[in-house]
Amino acid sequence: MRDSELYTRLIEYSRSRAYPFHMPGHKRQMMVMEDPYRFDLTEIDGFDNLHEAENLLKRAQEQAASIYGSEESHFMVNGSTGGLLAAIGGITHRGDRVLVARNCHTSVYHALELNGLRPVYLWPELDEGPGIYQGLTCRQVEEALEKYPDIRAVIFTSPTYEGLLSDVKGICEAAHQRKIPCIVDEAHGAHLHWIELPDAVSSGADVVIQSLHKTMPALTQTALIHINGRLVNRERLRKMLATYQTSSPSYVLMASVSQCMSWLAQEGAERFALYRQEVWQLREGLKNMKHLYLYEPEGVFDWGKLVICTDRYDQTGRKLYDRLRKGFDLQMEMASARYVLAMTTVGDSPEGLQRLAQALEAIDGEAGQNDGSVQWPGVNKTGISQLVPERYMEMDAAAEQPTEEVALASAAGRVMGDYLYLYPPGVPILVPGEVIQMKHIENIQNYLSQGLEVHGGYLKESGNVKVILHHG
Repeated sequence: MRDSELYTRLIEYSRSRAYPFHMPGHKRQMMVMEDPYRFDLTEIDGFDNLHEAENLLKRAQEQAASIYGSEESHFMVNGSTGGLLAAIGGITHRGDRVLVARNCHTSVYHALELNGLRPVYLWPELDEGPGIYQGLTCRQVEEALEKYPDIRAVIFTSPTYEGLLSDVKGICEAAHQRKIPCIVDEAHGAHLHWIELPDAVSSGADVVIQSLHKTMPALTQTALIHINGRLVNRERLRKMLATYQTSSPSYVLMASVSQCMSWLAQEGAERFALYRQEVWQLREGLKNMKHLYLYEPEGVFDWGKLVICTDRYDQTGRKLYDRLRKGFDLQMEMASARYVLAMTTVGDSPEGLQRLAQALEAIDGEAGQNDGSVQWPGVNKTGISQLVPERYMEMDAAAEQPTEEVALASAAGRVMGDYLYLYPPGVPILVPGEVIQMKHIENIQNYLSQGLEVHGGYLKESGNVKVILHHG
């Protein structure tokens, strides 16, 4: 049999020198498993059913709950996306008003649309230099809850894609005083407890969704959802989990979750202590760079996320990303206007970290040989801005409207008929029902000029955007 193109490319890439500073967290070198075809089973006798776990899977999920300190935990096999859809659908009812951090992932917005929810958006503070959103504060949430007493749930992301943490404990306390549950998208934080940072479960969140595959040694699509407290209708949430997950969950993926839990229980503390030492040694060694620097916000942040910023406009984030990939065989997680993100995890090798350090020092040295006058001439040259869109109609209603394509340059004043977002990280610039402003157009054109990927309602081939069809 001739191998498929996809399979062949995967094998070739896996044998190349390319080193992954991206998810999944096992970095292609941890948690060796036997041939998966040998144990790719279905719900046969003795192997339990994920949606009605009574034996083997029930015990495995109880182990996960014990490790993370949650009252109830469930395995997920379609990532945090399924968990967010289930959590939001299980806690809210159609037409409910919910408080949502605007920098949430598109899967949160899909849940808002599917359930006909009425979002009140909270905009985190923006560090305009690199264009990075900070964490939410308790004060922001309290003020919104005072203004909108009919809020039924608080939904936010912590940590962010770049590793910024919100005041989860303070936010949950403020919400719980009003009997309002908190859903925390902790997709990038399954490891927080192990690196001695405050995690959402121990901080009092009612529902926490974690992607194990992002920062832990587990296969892609594996995740956990944790449920705590008395503000959540657990039976309804479990029903939503069965609704949004396949009825034939992969035993290969569930075995990967279970293996990850056993590894954490047996080796986690020791391995993460070593990981902490290696990454901080790397960070310290890069402090003397002249034209590149590691972003370190005030307060608590995930130091394992290496946000590598550039101070030169001739060295955009995309150019730095391509230079690392093509010149040094180092694959970053993502590129933004003024930085690249290198995701380190407990799966990284000392050799891999050393290769990154040497590459950055070489690139920084090259920049030092050029004219220093090409530094960014201002603070906010990223195009990232807290531009609050006008809502013309609710998201669920807008998603049902017929659409047409118009040129991006002439779309000012039109209403979006689809989601518009950079990917990664998948945070919407505009959602269905919001009015396109000229500043949105300028920002998007800026992103495109820097080689960033705009997805959703932007059609790359034509340069058009999807807007709601004019009537009459």
